[in-house]
Amino acid sequence: MGNFSRDTFHPEKGYVGVRLQQGVPLVDADWNEQNDVIRQEVYDGLSAVVTGGAARIDPHSAEHAFRVMPGSAPNDLSFLAGSAVVAGRSIRMPVRWTAYSEQPWTDPGRAAHDGVAVLPPLTTPASDRSDLVYLDVWEREVGRAEDPEIVNPVIGVETAVRLKREAAVRVAEGSTTVPAAPAGHWRMPIALLHRTANEAVIKTSEIEEQRSFLATGPALRHMSLTPGFLPVALAGHAAWEHSGGGSVAYALKPPNANVIGFLPLPLPHYAKIESLSYTGYSGGGNAITLALARTAASLAFDTTSAIIMEESQTFPTSGIPIGRTVSVPPGRRRTNLHVVNNLRYSYALYARATSSTGGGLSLFNLRVDYQS
Repeated sequence: MGNFSRDTFHPEKGYVGVRLQQGVPLVDADWNEQNDVIRQEVYDGLSAVVTGGAARIDPHSAEHAFRVMPGSAPNDLSFLAGSAVVAGRSIRMPVRWTAYSEQPWTDPGRAAHDGVAVLPPLTTPASDRSDLVYLDVWEREVGRAEDPEIVNPVIGVETAVRLKREAAVRVAEGSTTVPAAPAGHWRMPIALLHRTANEAVIKTSEIEEQRSFLATGPALRHMSLTPGFLPVALAGHAAWEHSGGGSVAYALKPPNANVIGFLPLPLPHYAKIESLSYTGYSGGGNAITLALARTAASLAFDTTSAIIMEESQTFPTSGIPIGRTVSVPPGRRRTNLHVVNNLRYSYALYARATSSTGGGLSLFNLRVDYQS
């Protein structure tokens, strides 16, 4: 540890600068507090602008850092290195491909030297198990023993030490939540592993995306679905029909059933869904609900489906034009429901009208906005 007289930095005091007076001694505490005040300003500013997340590998790539992939050996995983912001703190791993087992803190001696918990080997689950993969960020001191260039050879004394920010990919086996961070650590979830009992090899199909992404790179993209749900001349019939939560789609609505429109969405893998826009017409007495949902591979709209965003409107008379733009709610962004994972889920639009006779529902000019 560095030799410091005292630590006077306390962020709750709200200081934004330190002013040195003339004709007074220079003390290490003032110099160090000035440095800490400036850094805290940067953290607070970044946290106010972005919620944190992984950055693009390069400006022309759709790939972001810290994507988790199967490892080259049993009970191992690999991940893409790169940049991220965690709690306002920018971190960067320069190695493009990294294995969990090759991180330096798997060595107990190195972990003890850096003052962090050792990275234990991953274990084969005895029963089906979900493990959370997360990023652990902290800072440590670097002195002359690790970096001799810190010392000016003319002086020969270690006048100052350096602070280095480190990041490790950790796995909380049997947990789907990020463990509480010790003092001086900041953490961010990056993936869930849905592991199969007695299977040591981690498969791509078992990895579920949990990263947040920094909004960098290309602007918002659009997917036009015109026409989406087409008008049908027969009263009470919809262009597409989904049978009561099952997996069979019909061309027309069966008699005496509520109107349920159904449209699969071929969204890009890892795209971030932002909003849904639509226009159309409603028949009289209709209560209309339009939802964009994440479903099982069968596209069954049932209790296992997760609603990403939805909109409900009621129309007392027929021939009323409808139209709205619906955005993903903040709560569903925090749980990453809006991040497309085509390896585990299918995505579809569902439009439902409660009127079973004479109502009808026509939707067109559908558009999904997303980041990719």
